[in-house]
Amino acid sequence: MPIPHTAREIEDDLLRRIGAGEFRPGERLPTYDELAAEYGSARRTVARAVDALKARGIVVGVQGSGTYVAE
Repeated sequence: MPIPHTAREIEDDLLRRIGAGEFRPGERLPTYDELAAEYGSARRTVARAVDALKARGIVVGVQGSGTYVAE
């Protein structure tokens, strides 16, 4: 079972993965539920991490479609 991660740890890891090219500009991130399962954390914790990336302009949310890496 994965060790639960904090929102900050998830934010940092997603930022690292984006920087490494795992998620490219314009590409959709996995859903909050998928990320929560991957990180062993609550969906709300993932949402806080993604919200922080949105506030920094690194990702953008598209209503009804998902969250995408900013271009």
